[in-house]
Amino acid sequence: MKIYLDRRSCNCWIGSCELCFSSNYLLDELRPNCCLLDIQEDDSQTRTFYVQDRDGTFKTLVVDQDNWADFYDSWQLSYERQAAGAR
Repeated sequence: MKIYLDRRSCNCWIGSCELCFSSNYLLDELRPNCCLLDIQEDDSQTRTFYVQDRDGTFKTLVVDQDNWADFYDSWQLSYERQAAGAR
């Protein structure tokens, strides 16, 4: 599944953003919020997030069963690890 998010319009502080991400996008039932642009279903077992962040950068987050718990705890820290090549 591919999920496109745009955080530029959201004014939530980071703790709220972390909770919003995990409770709205990582559980079985997706619950769209103000950041959602699009969801594309596919046969993949992963959820790939394409995020346009507040600072203008684009981030790609790949969440699978091996790293799901890490992303549930903190999508930002997990993204940093993933971007650095660590899992």
